Amino acid sequence: MASKNKRVAVIGGGVAGIASMVALKEEGGFDIACFEKTDNFGGTWCYREESVIGVASIMPTTHLVTSKELSAISNFPPRKECSNFMRHDQVYEYIQEYAKLQDVLKYIQFNSKVTEVKKTDDYEETGRWIVTVKNTVTREITNSVYDGVMVAIGHVNRPNIPSYPGQDLFKGNLFHSHSLKEVDPYKNKTIIVVGMGCSGLDAAIETSNVAKQVYLSARNGAFVVDRVGINGIPYDYDMLRPYLYQLMDIFPTKFISWCFETGYLDKQYNHNLYPVVPKQHLLARDPSVTSNFSAKLINGAVIQKPGIQSFTEDGVVFEGETEVTKADVVIMATGYTWKFPFLEEDVLVREENRIDLYKCVFPIHLKHPTIAIVGFFLPFGPGIPPGELQCRWVAQVFAGKCKLPSRKIMLEHTRRRYEANVARYGPSEKVSIKVDFIQYCDEIAVEFGAKPNLLKYFLTDIHLFSKIMFGPSLAYQYRLQGPHPWDGAREAIMTSEERMLYPLARRESNVRENMLKILFRKALSALLF
Repeated sequence: MASKNKRVAVIGGGVAGIASMVALKEEGGFDIACFEKTDNFGGTWCYREESVIGVASIMPTTHLVTSKELSAISNFPPRKECSNFMRHDQVYEYIQEYAKLQDVLKYIQFNSKVTEVKKTDDYEETGRWIVTVKNTVTREITNSVYDGVMVAIGHVNRPNIPSYPGQDLFKGNLFHSHSLKEVDPYKNKTIIVVGMGCSGLDAAIETSNVAKQVYLSARNGAFVVDRVGINGIPYDYDMLRPYLYQLMDIFPTKFISWCFETGYLDKQYNHNLYPVVPKQHLLARDPSVTSNFSAKLINGAVIQKPGIQSFTEDGVVFEGETEVTKADVVIMATGYTWKFPFLEEDVLVREENRIDLYKCVFPIHLKHPTIAIVGFFLPFGPGIPPGELQCRWVAQVFAGKCKLPSRKIMLEHTRRRYEANVARYGPSEKVSIKVDFIQYCDEIAVEFGAKPNLLKYFLTDIHLFSKIMFGPSLAYQYRLQGPHPWDGAREAIMTSEERMLYPLARRESNVRENMLKILFRKALSALLF
């Protein structure tokens, strides 16, 4: 007897793909097939010795840039023993444990590359899709019809390498940071790293441990946030709090940025003391998060330089300079472009730099909401919680329990987000998909009833209310109510600080500071610094 379940194809076996399968399985009523073109799951966090175009790549030393509690899955807190900024193998283990617990690995078909997703002949009536898959080992090609498709391949897997005058003349080694693995080959080399995003900073810091000299080139500069925040705890555990984020709805973004830059970042190190001063304020570009950068600058292992004007055979000329800076290696940490080569052209409509996806998920111009792009966004903050919320929302829509607004309303909403982002960040290829972490999580959670009712908790559970409003923004709050709530959500919120503090001393923390001491320290800091 044929199954009455809806058939859903999930494309990609990374974090977003696993979250998609979990959300569909949790909701029930779906037959799931996940297609992963490599031989393993985990996406970005599955370390591979070789870098492949179209597959995310990381270094052996890559760590999370957001802390474990802020990056956690909504019903699966990381173990207290895990480092706050987990290394890639710890992240992979965490994802693996979750996938096994939820029993979704059985749905993944490995070495299965999706080559085409197109509408069926009866799409106008049914909203169904034909998915064509090629087995990369046997070369077998199959076609199957699905009621829904979730695209979960991310957008950091196709390197973007800009072109400079004279670049072809350069006789040294030039490559994208996507291909950077071990740093031993660069021992005693002079290296130029281009780009001040997280990848550029990591490349500069790691290679500087063995290189003769590292130059970090950036045309616009960037504000750098250290992983270690106030009092030695993770920066985001202190900073990403709802009551602070709400200031952005009251005051201009530039003012909030200035306050943060002046009162927090400049105390770590003053960016104005170095050659490349940021041209945009902190909240007007993707955050650059790393560790040990200021130490590398102060000891000269990394030297900041402006953008590259041109290449020569044995080096580069930086903007504003006339002499050649000789180099053996140039590493382009210049970001990624995005591409969904298997989708029909009219699925993802793009007008100039505006990508017409409703709330970065649903293509606006399609008649049926039966295809969704998940994990395709750039958050100012952690990526896993909003990605998981997207997946839970899509499962509700596919199940027919949530409806999308009219095309007109969706398009207007997308235009407003685009215009606001352009005003804040300036035009760019991915400006449409930039989102603020807390606001975006709430925005998606509202769609399917998972946003916590703060008034209710204010009246009935003031301790929980205080943790949600004034504590770090944790994904567990989105399991307090709505579809598929989790009984352990409240406990996870209340014990988050214990899991954050534990790896610092590798024991249960009993830190309880006297309030007078705290006030005195703050007053002294204000007077002296």
